[in-house]
Amino acid sequence: MFRKFQKWLRNSIESHSPDQDTAPERAIQHACCLLLMEVARLETTNAEQKRTLVAQMMREAFDLPEADIAAMIDTFSRPENQLTSYFEPASLVNRHRTAASKAHFVEQLWRVAMVDGTIDMYEDHLVRKLSDLLYVSHRDFILAKNKVQASMLSS
Repeated sequence: MFRKFQKWLRNSIESHSPDQDTAPERAIQHACCLLLMEVARLETTNAEQKRTLVAQMMREAFDLPEADIAAMIDTFSRPENQLTSYFEPASLVNRHRTAASKAHFVEQLWRVAMVDGTIDMYEDHLVRKLSDLLYVSHRDFILAKNKVQASMLSS
């Protein structure tokens, strides 16, 4: 699966981006969408609501056209594209994002996990694992979780 992801990512970068300056940004967009969809796929309840939230986050973070976002979400929601290792997409984010933006990304992961108002043990485990791979401090991990929980209570 890891080689399959690398090959797919390399092909998608080459086919979407003739300009070398945009290739890393395209790869980061795909990595972020892929990780968000990994959290979204953990529960089948509220699947459409999670996809909508991921689309909104991608739109806000990257200012992408709707067609590109829809294509990414459709691709990454397919069972055959489920990751067996999160290392490659997390390392892409690590190489190109600041500590603050990675902490914000963890907050986004929590938002996807909490769409239904609860966090199950699998969602908690995955967000914790991704936070560790992104080298987000435990303090920032907890602050992000608490911030999202507080916003859910006030909604």
